Amino acid sequence: MPAALMTRDGGGPAIVVFPRTKFHRPALRDEHVERSLLLDAIEASRARIVVVTAPPGFGKSTLLAQWTARCADPERVAWVSLDADDSGPRLWSAVLTGLRDLLGPDLDPALDAAEAPDADLRSGVLIALLDALAATSDPITLVLDDLHLALTDAATRDSLDWVIARLPSAHRVLVASRRDVGLDSVGRLRIQGDVLDLRADDLRFGDDEALCFLRDRLGLELDPADVAALEQRTEGWPAALYLAALRLRLGDQIGEVTEQLAARSEDLFGALTDEVLRSSPEHERRFILETAVLDRFNADLCARVLGDDATTRGAFLRLTRTSLLLSPLDRERTWFRCHHLLREVLHSRLLEEDPQRARELHARAGAWFETEGGESELHEAIRHYLEAQEWDLAAELLTRHSIRFVQSGALGGRSRDWLARFPASVVRGDSRLCYVSALLAALDGDRAGRDAWLADGERAGWEGPMPDGTASLHLAGLCLTAMICFDDLGGALAAAREALGVLPGSSPVRSAVQALSAWHAHLLGLTVESERLAHEALAGQVHLPSAGLPLVAYLPVAVLALAACERGDLDGATRFVADAVAARDSGPLRGAPHSLPVTCASARVLTLRGDPAQAVTRCRAGLELARDWRDSSLMVPAALLELARAHAALDEPQAADASARAGRARLAGARDAGVLATELEAFEIARPSDTSSRRQAGRGLRTMRGVEELSAREIDVLHAIAGPGSLREVADALYISRNTIKSHTRALYAKLGVGTREEAVARGHELGLLGGPVAGLREESS
Repeated sequence: MPAALMTRDGGGPAIVVFPRTKFHRPALRDEHVERSLLLDAIEASRARIVVVTAPPGFGKSTLLAQWTARCADPERVAWVSLDADDSGPRLWSAVLTGLRDLLGPDLDPALDAAEAPDADLRSGVLIALLDALAATSDPITLVLDDLHLALTDAATRDSLDWVIARLPSAHRVLVASRRDVGLDSVGRLRIQGDVLDLRADDLRFGDDEALCFLRDRLGLELDPADVAALEQRTEGWPAALYLAALRLRLGDQIGEVTEQLAARSEDLFGALTDEVLRSSPEHERRFILETAVLDRFNADLCARVLGDDATTRGAFLRLTRTSLLLSPLDRERTWFRCHHLLREVLHSRLLEEDPQRARELHARAGAWFETEGGESELHEAIRHYLEAQEWDLAAELLTRHSIRFVQSGALGGRSRDWLARFPASVVRGDSRLCYVSALLAALDGDRAGRDAWLADGERAGWEGPMPDGTASLHLAGLCLTAMICFDDLGGALAAAREALGVLPGSSPVRSAVQALSAWHAHLLGLTVESERLAHEALAGQVHLPSAGLPLVAYLPVAVLALAACERGDLDGATRFVADAVAARDSGPLRGAPHSLPVTCASARVLTLRGDPAQAVTRCRAGLELARDWRDSSLMVPAALLELARAHAALDEPQAADASARAGRARLAGARDAGVLATELEAFEIARPSDTSSRRQAGRGLRTMRGVEELSAREIDVLHAIAGPGSLREVADALYISRNTIKSHTRALYAKLGVGTREEAVARGHELGLLGGPVAGLREESS
């Protein structure tokens, strides 16, 4: 199987969308010259960070591969080859996958968190990675090859910078990049003498290395003077010498080759590549040129893309055995790639010569990855379809798997990128893509965006079933309304009842609708219906793809636990909680806020069993994951309700009231929050007039001269800053981020016309918001 597949100790397989070859160091070949001086320098430096920076073709990857083979313990080296789409959480999914064999299943929670939607990198991934590295006494070296491809945005750069700054001293990181990595942490370590930099001038071949390469390694009969001429022309650039060797092997005279090398470096590869193609037999030329559409290939893929005939098979066997152009990617010599420098030129040549043929090849490659590559490689199929401008095939595949994609951070984070590659007119005119856009808008908490995209989809006029098997676009939109309630539980459940009345039992989306509707029915106080939906969702899992839907595995079980609590069946609830935790922890949403229903069920059981302190701990840990999360299923206020219950059981009325107030603030203006709103309001009994009078006073400020109306959240912030806690502690108490509390306080100060915390508290007392009369204020005349 070409994809990396990991079996988790706690459950079934977790498919990571990376080829196994991503974690293999490049194979060392007979023609490679050992860079002894550079290898000695790396070893002697003992630097924790080694940065190899040079333009293409200077042997950066080969040098690091040689060091890996030569080091004291090659088994303690994790190699990760990076690609252009390995930014953000996907970078860390790749790093964690590469390190898992060395650090074991302790990395699984971090890997789950990296793959989850809306991944919280620092708390969910990076800290766990650093803790795992700190816990092992055996040194590990992480090699990041082609790092420049991943450092394409500030967030990815910042996350790597943060990790390197805190890397435990026992471990090393070796980096190969075409550009300076530009990380502040590397700059600081460089000042401390803890970084070894190797640059293009260090990597150039000297006379002896050029002679060894051309004569000893490649077997070319050249005089030392000829070698010196080539070395001088190429200025020791290994890739240029490599291409010169290709020409000499094809029979060109040394004079002709050195004349060709007189071209400017930016023209060198194009000119020599053209010569290589012209000098190759036609069937090999076709093979070399047309496989340039593939990042990697094996025999089966070549047969599907180029044609399953004797010519293709013969070219594959000959070139993979003898050509300097192709390199194996695995020890079994199953997967190959063209030299990365030449592939770019070859692909450009193909597009120039026959753009229609290039699109045809990409379309065939997409079909192979879709049908033969496995579920984990669907992203490669979509990429090829997009390159082929096969908008219909790409839209079909994206829509068919949209529910799965958005539940997996490794793929879900790329759905927006894929959509961006379609022409805007295609997206607006294709009901399938409008549906995917509506789904992404809903997950972003954008109700208006969801509705607008669904309306666009209706106008596009889709006829017949959707790619995921849903009977119509209208039914797909109904399912989307049912799954994501925003603040309208009743409306979502009504949509679910209508959708489930027509969805076939074998539809994969049916289980997702049932699972989320079970949660919505629970929040509405409909215990019998919530239990029925939960059982039906679990029974319907047999119709899901082999990778399943992570949320369906645990959400219904959490609902059953809460229902058992409502019936007083504490033993049954305890068993359900254990099953829900196991299902959550064996999937990619373990560290995601989407697992808050499991937190709610666990906290309820702990409180009822007489351990409310542990319930508080569980709730706080779960809510920390949801800090600033776009909650579109009322999971955060539900967790705040359980936190309030636990504090009340501990006889902590003020803490219970604060948690309930935070929950009520989340529900402010909700269309239908069910019994969740009622139960949160019940905690006002502890302070019968405080919250309601406070908010009424806040609303009344609109009639007072020079004072703008305060929002419910700003009133909560005002009360919080009237206490002794720091802003950081206030943010933690209200379950918002440090940046958010700063934004609220700035808005609060502006509305109150003050500049400091002390002035805000004094103004709050003056206005009667913190106790005391509203003195000295005159109402605006009408």
